[in-house]
Amino acid sequence: MPLGERIRKLRTALGWSPGRLAKESGVSRAYLWQLETGGKNRPSLEILEKLAGALGVRASEFMDLDAAQGNDKWMPPGLAELVEMKRECLGITDGDIEVLQGIHFRGNRPKDPDDWELLFLFLKKWAR
Repeated sequence: MPLGERIRKLRTALGWSPGRLAKESGVSRAYLWQLETGGKNRPSLEILEKLAGALGVRASEFMDLDAAQGNDKWMPPGLAELVEMKRECLGITDGDIEVLQGIHFRGNRPKDPDDWELLFLFLKKWAR
């Protein structure tokens, strides 16, 4: 299910209008409309967390795309690049990817493949 459809479904399940969700989440009504209609399909993690908090779900609920449409789970761009370039040589498993996707420190996460690689190598060494 596309992101906008998920947001709309959760919002309507609560009986909320778009204006109410905008007020509760702190996300502008115009931006919310763009998300729900598919005009924006890559919001920031901060926006997803605001919406998830208002809707009472975890932000990760918005991050996986519909496998029935043939899409893989959504990954932050830098992590996706790392997995594409170095999955085999670093021995990155699906479990490793799942762990990395869930890492946030004060709402932040690595942005580029090099930072994701450093984080992966640190965790791999630390977990021994």
